Amino acid sequence: MPKNTGPKASWSDKEVEELVLYLHNHFSAAGDGGSFTDPTFNAAAEHLIPYLKSGPKKTGKMVKAKWTALRKIYTAIETYRGLSGCHWDSTNGCSVQGKDAEVVWEEYVKCNSVL
Repeated sequence: MPKNTGPKASWSDKEVEELVLYLHNHFSAAGDGGSFTDPTFNAAAEHLIPYLKSGPKKTGKMVKAKWTALRKIYTAIETYRGLSGCHWDSTNGCSVQGKDAEVVWEEYVKCNSVL
């Protein structure tokens, strides 16, 4: 029987932006390994209350899950940028153009289990 995980978080772009800014501004709260603690995620959830557009109020657990997902995407992009012949910039992303480039990108995403 599947475990009931409760309501699913719905994230607006503004909430994601505020989460990243909050954690950036509280980077000193991260441990030696660069990981944030549960009290920091709980405080970030409280910070996000004014930005809630839909879905349930964010919990520390939801915030931690979102941060983990964002870090995974960031790591995948940084790894992709380091590959020979691959491009990424903050404005256009990987700028996949043409069928051949699209095939390379889709294979990369599939092999790296991201996005």
